[in-house]
Amino acid sequence: MKVNVLFFASLKEDLGVSEIELDVSMLAGRSELLSALKNELGTECVAPVLEENVSIAINRRIEKGDFALKDGDEIAFLPPITGG
Repeated sequence: MKVNVLFFASLKEDLGVSEIELDVSMLAGRSELLSALKNELGTECVAPVLEENVSIAINRRIEKGDFALKDGDEIAFLPPITGG
């Protein structure tokens, strides 16, 4: 199944890409998604996405624990928000 992955702000700059489409297994969850990202972009490149303070939103809803992906889902990686 295919999912659309978006990267915002500093993550977009760090990875050099704002959006990719990934092919993941039918029973994909958090660990499978991160593994597919590593395979697609390289472990070193994906390091900023794996940081503890990065949020994951599935279809515009922040997910704290594990999740199950469905075909066509939109996954967004969001860096911590800072302001001044």
